[in-house]
Amino acid sequence: MIIRHYPLELYDFPRLIGKILDVPDLPFLHERIKPPDERVSDQDSQAHRQFYDAFEEISPEYLEFLREEIAPLFSESIYVQRVPTFRVSFPASTAVSRYHRDSEYNHQRSTVNFWLPLSPAFATNTIWIESEYDRGDFHPIELHPGQILQFDAINLRHGNQSNDTGVTRVSFDFRVVPMSRYQATAKSTVTSKVPLEVGQYYMKLTSGHVS
Repeated sequence: MIIRHYPLELYDFPRLIGKILDVPDLPFLHERIKPPDERVSDQDSQAHRQFYDAFEEISPEYLEFLREEIAPLFSESIYVQRVPTFRVSFPASTAVSRYHRDSEYNHQRSTVNFWLPLSPAFATNTIWIESEYDRGDFHPIELHPGQILQFDAINLRHGNQSNDTGVTRVSFDFRVVPMSRYQATAKSTVTSKVPLEVGQYYMKLTSGHVS
């Protein structure tokens, strides 16, 4: 696991996404948008629908962030998730339904995960990750806006606790596959059924260029 930093003044995702959700202070999202009583999936809430419906509004900033902050971490072209996955940990709920490895959800072995908090992530509102494969010693990752976690979600189990902090944690995450290690597949994402293909789930990214 690696915690990286990026210039929040250049990529102010909390402000941009707060504007989409009409919530100036994301830790208090639950006061503006009522958490669902029962979720069909962990992607089912009014906040999620607003994010995905309006994602094109922040897509230019996301692409610039990928080009300037993520692509240089790799020595070759990469395939990167076209639309990041939006997460919300409302008070008294969990952002992800169970502890898991991403390999259980059709993602390929060479995937690198990046997790970016849009509000302070701490204690029971943040992501919990085991330190080694199958060790089960889950611990919270404390981050704040301006930081991003790079980690092996394919092999390390991770998930969420029931959020008892009294504030909402908002984040998004995305997956990267180095071009030389990408394997064509006919599989799709489990929740939204998006084909895990270039041009669907992934886009090709080189410095200064997206296709």
